[in-house]
Amino acid sequence: MKTDRLFKGRSLVLAGVLVGALALAGVSLAGCGSAGSLQEATQGTTIPGSLVDVIVVSGIGKVTTPPDEATIQASVESDGATSAAALDANSKKTQKVLDRLKAEGIADKDIATANVTVYPNTYYDPQTGEQKTTGYRASNMVTVTFHDLTIVGKVFAAVTEAGADSVYGPNWQLSEDSAAVATALTKAIANARMKAEAIAADQGIQLGEALIISEGSGASVYPMYEARAVPAGADSSVTPPPLSPQNIDVTATVTVTYRMVR
Repeated sequence: MKTDRLFKGRSLVLAGVLVGALALAGVSLAGCGSAGSLQEATQGTTIPGSLVDVIVVSGIGKVTTPPDEATIQASVESDGATSAAALDANSKKTQKVLDRLKAEGIADKDIATANVTVYPNTYYDPQTGEQKTTGYRASNMVTVTFHDLTIVGKVFAAVTEAGADSVYGPNWQLSEDSAAVATALTKAIANARMKAEAIAADQGIQLGEALIISEGSGASVYPMYEARAVPAGADSSVTPPPLSPQNIDVTATVTVTYRMVR
């Protein structure tokens, strides 16, 4: 009886070992089957997005054109014992500048005011270690846009006579740059293709079609000039500053990916 139970126990152990072995074998076979299926599925295909046999080049194009617009900015500042007094004085002073601009023939649509501020004039007292207020200052910024570039210098002088404390400009610009940008882009693409053809010729291959083109463009920025208001008591007749419009360089850049044909 005891022997029968021992035999049955050993049979159960052997059966468990056999099942485990078959399970491991099944896992291995399944793995082999998956690898084979993957190999069959990918055989003879090309991975999408792969860039094989291509040339990537950059090109630049430039168009130089005279400006047809200009802007200047006039800053008006006023001091007062209180913030209200400073703003009141500044508003009256700014109005004189605006009236002078209109007298010079500048249209309302070409005059813009911005950055109106009122703030305390403070200083540090080293004896008390405190910040003290000595009054208030108000400021206003007036921007003028010119479509007639021949009057920029005259108006520049006029706003200083009218009381502007600082005048900045002129900033030469284009009212519409689409045509110049389009021409610059055409030159940039031609420049890129010239480089790609040179590389292809050096490698003994032919240049195929353009696959990817990306672009960027912009206009160069020129330094601005500054004039100060005429000091109180000085001659109120201000000689217009000599100004010469500067040409504007409109540049465009492209990056092009070409196919290589072997």
